[in-house]
Amino acid sequence: MAGHNQVYFRGRWVDPDEAVVPVGSLALRYGLSVFEGIRLYTPEGGGPAHPFLLYAHVERMARSLEAMRFPDPGTASLPEIISELIERNEIAEDSYVRVAATPFNPGQLGEPAKPEFTVTAGPMGRKRWLAEDTAMRLCVSAWERGSARVHPPYAKNIANYAGPRLAWIEARERGFDGCVLVNRHGRLAEAPTAALFLVHDGVLRTPALSEDVLPSITRAWVLRAAAARGIPAQETQLSAQDAWSADEAFLCGTGLEIAPIASIDEHECKFAAQRPVTRQLIADYFAQARQQPSGLEAFDDSRD
Repeated sequence: MAGHNQVYFRGRWVDPDEAVVPVGSLALRYGLSVFEGIRLYTPEGGGPAHPFLLYAHVERMARSLEAMRFPDPGTASLPEIISELIERNEIAEDSYVRVAATPFNPGQLGEPAKPEFTVTAGPMGRKRWLAEDTAMRLCVSAWERGSARVHPPYAKNIANYAGPRLAWIEARERGFDGCVLVNRHGRLAEAPTAALFLVHDGVLRTPALSEDVLPSITRAWVLRAAAARGIPAQETQLSAQDAWSADEAFLCGTGLEIAPIASIDEHECKFAAQRPVTRQLIADYFAQARQQPSGLEAFDDSRD
């Protein structure tokens, strides 16, 4: 992802090539770095890009820091930093902000982490599922999503993505567009970087947070949007058989936004072409994301 000319790094504004991590740091030695991805959208009538669901991301960052036993380097300052990032780089296109709290200090495994913020941005439009109005072909992976006995499922730490990355690569090698991970009980959990939703008889169904899934900001938005539309939704336990019999299915996440699914394990979704529920949620998502900043407060009030 191409970036912009100014990034926030350890308390100052620098060129991107100055934002480097020491080779002996806890971050590189042990894969320690908590992060958030935040979408920036341009308003319908034009103007500077603005963050969507910002405070939900800031609060999840705080929870991740606590889960990883990192001291808070100042999450309350992130809205102001992101606002200045947009202004300094004159960002007027859909983009993606990455906020990382990284321990740059050296030490052994038990050394206390001393994280500092890095905040960067780069242009990011639609992934091809929305850009080309197509749908993903997924498989259910044999790889497991790490349980709470392995790491806190609600902590967005970079090391937590090593196993899911291998699952994604394996799925692509098998000819699929990606995969859905199972949890320790063999039930459906999530994709490596996105939450899963199925539709059965007009009812949205998604794995409950107790199924070892990340508390996705976009997942929470979908549940609120469904409630506003009168679409019934369930947070529940789901099996591969549930996926194989779905009328519709989609993945959602900050980077991915909402990606329709055509099939899972070669089982075609009944309404893979029409996707009535999915299309409505996509329309609602962009209608809200592209409102002027003052109109976004209603979508951020849950602070999930």
